[in-house]
Amino acid sequence: MDYPQINLQEWTKVGEGYNGEALVSPLHPGILLKLVRSDMGSAEKVEQEFEASRIAFEAGIPTPRVYEIVRDGKDHGILSEKIEGKHSFARLCANTPAQIPQLAAQMADYGKQLHRMPILSSARVITMKELLLTALSTSILVTDTQRAQLTALVKAMPDTGTVLHGDFQPGNIILADEKHYWIDLGWLSQGWYMMDLAHLYKMMVEDSVIPAVQGLTHMTREQMLAFWDAFAKAYTGTEDVEALNRTLRPYAALDIIRTFYLHQNDNPQFIAFLRMRIGEELK
Repeated sequence: MDYPQINLQEWTKVGEGYNGEALVSPLHPGILLKLVRSDMGSAEKVEQEFEASRIAFEAGIPTPRVYEIVRDGKDHGILSEKIEGKHSFARLCANTPAQIPQLAAQMADYGKQLHRMPILSSARVITMKELLLTALSTSILVTDTQRAQLTALVKAMPDTGTVLHGDFQPGNIILADEKHYWIDLGWLSQGWYMMDLAHLYKMMVEDSVIPAVQGLTHMTREQMLAFWDAFAKAYTGTEDVEALNRTLRPYAALDIIRTFYLHQNDNPQFIAFLRMRIGEELK
């Protein structure tokens, strides 16, 4: 489909994330442009995020309304509702580190609300089980033994009809006027809440040593670890966070495989690193 071409000279960048930029324009009041760059800005991937966001909004998930897909040359973007006065949980944690335990507990509460919400599976919102089994079947990251072990783990997951964010982390929940909104819903799916928890655990604990991930969350490693500790206790009610971490590690291996499947990378060193990580998760 040939989407409308935008004139970027009309827009000013107000934010930047892993896969794109956020822009606003006085000529388009109340509108936010998320322009997705490079291979992530393909029409197919932006269409996926647009449709998943539309489905989420219609299902009652607190998320900004999306309006239209546009393009800038070969890159594509989404015009959506601009939420005034917003701050991500990641940015709030970075700006007020003393409030990290409170903010993590607040995100846990909103996360539990999200994970109770029903959503129908569809071409744009597939089940996590289906996605994981597809990713596992062809993954170059695992041995045959690991593939069999992880396939059995997926098949044993409870079947639910509830929401998974897919990229469940403090940069993807924002606050404005005491309301919260989930954003970046391109990986929205239906499934068991433990996969969202595994994604957050992997990011905030295991990946917290990576400078790029620290930059993405705007937090130091110590702050990321503190966030996870407070979140895990508030979400699950456990005091033994390390026991929860051990439980989550095989699911974190699945998250690595899923993420690689959704965002392929042919760098041999990166592939070797991911294989090592999966082996560590399954020890």
